[in-house]
Amino acid sequence: MKISVVGGGSTYTPELISGVLTIGKDLAVSEIALIDIPESAAKLETIGRFADRMAAAANSPLKITRTFDLEEGLRGATVVINQFRVGGLEARGGDERIPLEFGLIGQETTGIGGMMKALRTFPVLDRIVETIRRVSPEAWLVNFTNPAGLNTEYLHNTLGFHRSIGLCNVPIEFLMRAAELLECERNEIFLKYYGLNHLSWVEKVLHNTVDRTADFWDSFRVKMKNNPDIEYRPGFLEELGLLVNPYLDYYYNTRRMLEREIEDRDGKGTRAQQIQRLEPELLALYDDPGRIEIPEELSQRGGFMYSTVAMELIRDLFTDAGTTHIINTPNGSAVDNLPRDYVLEIPARITAAGPVPHTLGSASPVAIGLIHTVKQFERLTIRAHVEKDSRYAKHAMLIHPLGPDEAALEDVWTALLEANRPFLPGLER
Repeated sequence: MKISVVGGGSTYTPELISGVLTIGKDLAVSEIALIDIPESAAKLETIGRFADRMAAAANSPLKITRTFDLEEGLRGATVVINQFRVGGLEARGGDERIPLEFGLIGQETTGIGGMMKALRTFPVLDRIVETIRRVSPEAWLVNFTNPAGLNTEYLHNTLGFHRSIGLCNVPIEFLMRAAELLECERNEIFLKYYGLNHLSWVEKVLHNTVDRTADFWDSFRVKMKNNPDIEYRPGFLEELGLLVNPYLDYYYNTRRMLEREIEDRDGKGTRAQQIQRLEPELLALYDDPGRIEIPEELSQRGGFMYSTVAMELIRDLFTDAGTTHIINTPNGSAVDNLPRDYVLEIPARITAAGPVPHTLGSASPVAIGLIHTVKQFERLTIRAHVEKDSRYAKHAMLIHPLGPDEAALEDVWTALLEANRPFLPGLER
């Protein structure tokens, strides 16, 4: 088995290597190809040397290669993992900072910041899929690149690339928190979980088929390093009838989240600025020739349980395990009051033939309104890229609950476009 990692110079990569050496040790992974761009040459070299030491310390025959040639890196791949960030942390900084200048939420996966990250990503996804089809047509593509749900929507419903699965680490945090509260193993829990990536809800928590949802209303909370932490008032979740993804704070507490983002920007810096300070420290630790273990400082980077999510999915896919994972995949008949072709974040049984979504019944009216609106935002964003027409990007911003009003629309789009023009070939004002 060959695993190709697009964005192999990421500081997340050592955690992925650790997952291959532990969770994936029975898969006979012979090679990991780390693929990146020349501008990341120094990072890729540091990560590659550290990965080599990790494999040697584990007495593993794993071969770790490094390349800037996408075709070479993808040739013969069994699995391709996307974890790249077009424009790096500098572009992420713009996704966070520019909306704030107009009094809007600035976030790299949600709202108009997420839209720009997707528009930068689509041209690279085009190249990756075209290359996979030529040099490794049987490969599965596992996408971690944010916005994960929107990218998976594009892969399935625009590029028609159905051997692709979108992943996020939030669902496993739901499961781990539920298992902690119920004092059980996470494989004993089934969640009636549905929505879009970073826009999802849990309607039922089942422990060995027993409904334990009522135990969670005042005790359940998943906290994210990437986002400000806002507490809900007591009783809110029970009134809602749903447990919520922490990214829904941006929708349910927009004013308070905006205040916290502005406070962070003017104090410790945006999340991109914080990571820009952390990355040199991580790279220096990785560059220590005596280091063979992942430093604790990586936990400050976010992406909790990243390697566990990725490698458990890959293991179960190639062993036909039939286990349940919460992934981004087409709805089919899982949620009966949402369209079949919507890519949703839902539980699915993982088989050698691919994911088979569980039948969940209907989604709550509280959820489906936002799902429909944000899905149309996703599809307008995709249309802007496909037709190279910025009108659709503006339409997307107008319908998004966190977007600008008409009076600010042109100024917001001009600022975003100017900051991202090198990454948006053909998309004009």
